[in-house]
Amino acid sequence: MFGMIAAAASFALPAPPVTTEAVTTEAVMTPMRQSPSTTSAHGFTVRHHASIAEIDRAAWDHLFAGHAEDWGYFRACELSNPAHFTLSAVAAYHGGRLVAAAPVFRIDYRLDTSLPQALRGLSTAIERMAPRLVRMPVIGFGSPMTEECPIGLSPDLDHNERRAAIAALLDGIEAHAKATGVTIIALKDVTEATRQEAGAALAGRGYTRMASLPIAIVPLPAGGLPAYFASLSQKARKSLRKKHVQSQSSDSVTVTIADSLAGIEAEAMALYRQTRANRGQSYEGFDEVPEDYFRQVLAAARGTAKVFILRVGERLAGFSLVLVEKDRVIAKFIGMDYEIARQHNIYFVNWLAVVEYCYANGIATVQAGQTTYLPKSRLGAVLRRSSVYFKHRGLVLGALFRWIGPKLSFDAVDPDLKELGDKARYVDETAPARV
Repeated sequence: MFGMIAAAASFALPAPPVTTEAVTTEAVMTPMRQSPSTTSAHGFTVRHHASIAEIDRAAWDHLFAGHAEDWGYFRACELSNPAHFTLSAVAAYHGGRLVAAAPVFRIDYRLDTSLPQALRGLSTAIERMAPRLVRMPVIGFGSPMTEECPIGLSPDLDHNERRAAIAALLDGIEAHAKATGVTIIALKDVTEATRQEAGAALAGRGYTRMASLPIAIVPLPAGGLPAYFASLSQKARKSLRKKHVQSQSSDSVTVTIADSLAGIEAEAMALYRQTRANRGQSYEGFDEVPEDYFRQVLAAARGTAKVFILRVGERLAGFSLVLVEKDRVIAKFIGMDYEIARQHNIYFVNWLAVVEYCYANGIATVQAGQTTYLPKSRLGAVLRRSSVYFKHRGLVLGALFRWIGPKLSFDAVDPDLKELGDKARYVDETAPARV
């Protein structure tokens, strides 16, 4: 039933609307005022902001220090005008100072997204008779354009204050949901590290936990490309080395790294549409990224977004967007010309270009996203578990959600994870929280 909410797949897929509004670099500050969107909880004043533009940029980025998915990134996501989502933010203040915040999404969501395909006919029949039982409005922490639930907390807060701030944010989003008539509240793609801090507050408020799609992480061993090849299985190493040699010895494939898609945007979006059409699994609106996302994110980035552009001769064969942090590269989305992509190994040439970029810049990890786990496992990926937390505010449906939610999961219906089975390698969850 409550199939909740997979992030848009890294190195995968897009969709429609375009906005012409440019990314603003200055925050638009609005005065704090009592309203249905402002509450007091745990010693904090919590406010739902209709846009992240209402929050001071420097104050927000202080909570997310070192993150490429910063204020500018989330503002760009808003300006890209996603077709299925309304994007906003919730923030907690203490003494007028921002101390905790999270991006917020709202969607009318099909609750059967995580059902096996064999049961979709039943839910479709139910939808004809009672559509509100299948598709419901959901509001939650996170973003369709991220793979982790980003909750920013001031570094000045101690352990107890951090937990209190998270509890205050939850109270704030629940108050906003009640004021706007939304009955389902969720947290999308909560990592194990974040769960350790937020778990008590979530359990105390009746949230149910369900497995989401894991995040593929590729740790790069020290020693450059030879060491990376050596870390792979014999079969994968032989295949990837062969592709690398072919790409190095041929004049037909070139890779350039740019800060924008200027001059090739229309061509790139055509390739992105091809890639999206070739996706193997659909997760409702969560794998549909507006095409203007690329322009807006690249315009907002302060050196943290790069585009890898691949050409065969003069022909654009592929491109990929990555976000760059001090210790990791986040591989976001890719577009390929399928007419020539397989012939020239465009996916793997792009991947090796990203790996070489990481080695050249002292970056030890590539975050390769969610879905398409089979090829990523061959490239050395391990998986970081992720969860969705959700609740229904209603008495009867709330009890039903708590009963049925843990019995379902996204990872159980993903075809690649099914095929990997016990061969899927999961990270030992000792990484520090990114909140």
